[in-house]
Amino acid sequence: MMLRYDVFRINIQRCIEKAWLWIAWHLPGKLVYTASIRLMAHATTGEYGNTIPDELNVMEAFKRWDQPL
Repeated sequence: MMLRYDVFRINIQRCIEKAWLWIAWHLPGKLVYTASIRLMAHATTGEYGNTIPDELNVMEAFKRWDQPL
């Protein structure tokens, strides 16, 4: 019984993830561009104000997004 529930839950999660990816790929390019600039600005402000944007990788920028300014 538990196995059937786990398979169902995994399938639902996969469908939700596919829906989010579909939305992300269909967003207007200008919106994505503006959001990426906002991400980089946030990741190089405040405590990290001395960071050179060219040297910042995407994963580090995402980590900094969760931290308050």
